[in-house]
Amino acid sequence: LVVPDRIRFIRGDVEKLNDALAKANLATDNLFDVCVSNGAFCLVPDKQKAFENVFKALRPGGRMAISTTTVSDPKQLDPSFEWPVCVKMFANLDELQAMCEGIGFKNVQILDAESPLEGMELPADDEVVDGSDSSDKRFKIHGKYSDQYEFLQNMDMDELCKVVTVYGEKP
Repeated sequence: LVVPDRIRFIRGDVEKLNDALAKANLATDNLFDVCVSNGAFCLVPDKQKAFENVFKALRPGGRMAISTTTVSDPKQLDPSFEWPVCVKMFANLDELQAMCEGIGFKNVQILDAESPLEGMELPADDEVVDGSDSSDKRFKIHGKYSDQYEFLQNMDMDELCKVVTVYGEKP
């Protein structure tokens, strides 16, 4: 695989993007034309700071497309339950657009990926995955490993959570 000199892959924490860029001997501002994240952004603890760092690193006219899992309505997170840390870290869907616009992004769009969360389930231990329809043998991941998350077994995770792509442009 030949990668042109103008393409670089940088590994680092988006909340500490300046550190990753400095380690790669790159400028920290106005550097990228495009920022893409597919699936990892939902586990970033400080979404505001992460989006600010993406904005700062984009050149004027640069674009972002961040796919992330969100909570549709945080009021549905009953405080009497101990929610999995991943769910607690998901962004509030209703706050994403205002957050990105407040940072300075223009033409912000929150696009529903229409991606069902049931696809994140794993086969049960006794299930052989052979392409046959075995949906009746599926289980919810958290419920299998901990009685603590048993309450998730019958929840409609597609109603509680939405996978979206956050699109925005730096003016």
